[in-house]
Amino acid sequence: MNETLFIDSNIFIHLLYEGSKATQAEEVLERYTLLTTSMAVVDEVLHFIIRREALKHYSVRKAYDLRKLIHKRGIAFALDQINKYLSLLEELYIKILPDPEIPLRQLVDVMSTYKLTPKDAIIALTCRQYGISRIATFDEDFKRIPWLKVVP
Repeated sequence: MNETLFIDSNIFIHLLYEGSKATQAEEVLERYTLLTTSMAVVDEVLHFIIRREALKHYSVRKAYDLRKLIHKRGIAFALDQINKYLSLLEELYIKILPDPEIPLRQLVDVMSTYKLTPKDAIIALTCRQYGISRIATFDEDFKRIPWLKVVP
């Protein structure tokens, strides 16, 4: 399809870690030629990768301990997965949109009206700002957003 598809973080995570819905995620991405995401999603995926790899390699669970680990050792323990993610973005020609300026009241209104977390509200408003009407996600919360159609 020639319509732009916004990719949410959980699609990337299933692909990177071969989650239970990885095949479904691949099938969705194959149907669209114009793929995009945002810096907010990139931030969320990178944070997930670093947390998961810190747990795997150092049994680090708490945010404070993660900060100490990164300060001491950097992010070398997560670079393989980070590079895998960057390659995925490049291979699929995914355009990364800058996060738009969103008035705080508008963000809170969307959070309140549609019962969303701040990150999900930012993603929904980013899609609206850029005129994107389809989002690839396994997050059911986006089904409450009237200007978005969730795929799969």
